[in-house]
Amino acid sequence: MHEMWLERWHEGRTGWHEDEGNVSLKKHWRASGRRVLVPLCGKTPDIKWLADQGNHVVGVELSELAVKAFFAEQAISYTVHENELRAYQSEDQSITIYCGDYFELRSLRCDAHYDRGALTAMPAELRPAYARQTSALLEPSAEQLIITLEYDQSVASGPPYSVPAEELLAYWPDLVCIDSRDDIENGPPKFLEAGLTEMTQKVWRSP
Repeated sequence: MHEMWLERWHEGRTGWHEDEGNVSLKKHWRASGRRVLVPLCGKTPDIKWLADQGNHVVGVELSELAVKAFFAEQAISYTVHENELRAYQSEDQSITIYCGDYFELRSLRCDAHYDRGALTAMPAELRPAYARQTSALLEPSAEQLIITLEYDQSVASGPPYSVPAEELLAYWPDLVCIDSRDDIENGPPKFLEAGLTEMTQKVWRSP
């Protein structure tokens, strides 16, 4: 799986990336002064937006190309530190991005969590392990905002994958769905070509 994602970054096949950041994040995020975990963050400008809200943002990304692209595109200078994963730390912003295998991170503790494309990037057999790893990196009272997709996987298959509500709530039972809309117009071309006509985006947040 790692090789697939690294290859997609290398080839520029990053259709999930949102150049302007995520609209639902800006609408529904409410935490400031938190240490925000952003798994599988890519080069999303959401990192900079979250930092601008007064948070310290901790991204984790497999692709070094993506990490360097984030700092270049946001014009943010950084230093590199060798920890359990290589850490790219902004010199003038509250941003740190760890580069490497998310499942190898151990010492980090955060009190907020934003997930727009990490859970949906995981096939079903890996999602329980992803949820356990994420929970291990979070404080019990962490603020969470998670964005999922639901669609008929008999018509089209991921990534991004469909994550049913009952599955998500098995990982984090306290989450509440605060927004739901049909987002098929932003679906991957392969979904539209396969004939998928409905794809529901749901936004989940801590109570």
